Amino acid sequence: MILTRTRFGLSILAALLTAGLLVAAGLLMARYEDQLYGAQQLKDITEQARILAASVAAAVTFDDRNAAQEYVEALAVNPELLAAGVYDSKGRRIAQFVRSGASLPEREFPGFSNGHLDVSVPVAQGGQVLGRVTVRASAEPAQRRLARYAGLVLLATMGALVIAVLSFSQVALTRRAEELARVNARLQLEMAERRKTEEALRQSHKMEAVGQLSGGIAHDFNNLIMIVKGNLRLLRKRFDTAGSGAETYIASAEEALNRAAHLTQRILAFSRRQPLSPKPVLLSELVAGMDELIRHSLGEKIEIETWLDAHWWTRCDVNQMENVILNLAINARDAMPKGGGLIIHTADRHVDKTPPGVIDFVPGDYVALSIRDTGQGMSQEVRERAVDPFFTTKPLGKGTGLGLSMTFGYVRQSSGYLVIESELGQGTTVTILMPRTEAPNV
Repeated sequence: MILTRTRFGLSILAALLTAGLLVAAGLLMARYEDQLYGAQQLKDITEQARILAASVAAAVTFDDRNAAQEYVEALAVNPELLAAGVYDSKGRRIAQFVRSGASLPEREFPGFSNGHLDVSVPVAQGGQVLGRVTVRASAEPAQRRLARYAGLVLLATMGALVIAVLSFSQVALTRRAEELARVNARLQLEMAERRKTEEALRQSHKMEAVGQLSGGIAHDFNNLIMIVKGNLRLLRKRFDTAGSGAETYIASAEEALNRAAHLTQRILAFSRRQPLSPKPVLLSELVAGMDELIRHSLGEKIEIETWLDAHWWTRCDVNQMENVILNLAINARDAMPKGGGLIIHTADRHVDKTPPGVIDFVPGDYVALSIRDTGQGMSQEVRERAVDPFFTTKPLGKGTGLGLSMTFGYVRQSSGYLVIESELGQGTTVTILMPRTEAPNV
């Protein structure tokens, strides 16, 4: 493709150069012909002036003005001669011939001036200068001049037409090439978007399959926990656990069961099987009410800002949303072990374009909740797996890997969307988009 364009560009350049050379050659030929014609005309007119000077020598000697006039008027047979004059030694004009619209030359030196050719030769006899003859002729016949100029105009016009046609062709081809380039770029962009969509779809299917599996396991596991808890309560009632020292063991077992029950609730949240109690909520008020809890949980090393710009209502489970916000804030704190800044921002947004990493997006009005930290950020590989269940970058025993997956499951169960934006060294922003709902009737 590039080689074809290069060859075509060289062809266009060669054609333009050829057209320019043709015009230049025509102009040079016309100029050369003018010079040849001028030199020949100067020679012919000078010869006629000399013949006239020789003819009127006797008339000038004897001041025979009538004879001189006859010789001068004889020049009228030559249409190229416009005027002629005969002067004596004192510079007095004794005879003249002037065509209509012409005038006698006023200078004594031969040459071309204003479309005229002026010639001046002395009238001499026996080596003595008796006077002077001046002749004015047309530099070029009108018909010949018109024909020459017409030829030049025709040649220049043909060259200009050739150049114009080639230029228009070049412009058209350039536009076509630009259009093809734009189409190609658009296709490349669509292919890239399709790859992203397919990858997001595969990720969604994977998460759906894992969610179904983990949800079923968590549900059955939760039933087993309830059975064990019931048996521990029966054991405490039937035996004197305090006297035998078994109370400590029973309490420890119940604490472990409570942690296991909390874990199953998070798994159920990820699998979107937990029972929800949604109601109309103003996220700005919800965040404002959690301000003290968030500051206490994150500690003094984290500088917290809240930008509460959302005024639209949305529907969500208040308790679950509070857990989500607190969990995201704690994740941000863990990404800033040496301290940093955290911004919690709520805003009303009309979203037309699908956010990155989101599939099955429905454009419309959303209440956005963003939590932005100044931590170490995530690599692309970590960002793509961030909501996978049990995936964590924390050391062993420091995290279950269910925080973001629980958040993702809850948000999707509430018809919302989760967007993660992060780069290494640039911090992380987690945005929750919750659908706008009508304000409740008071």
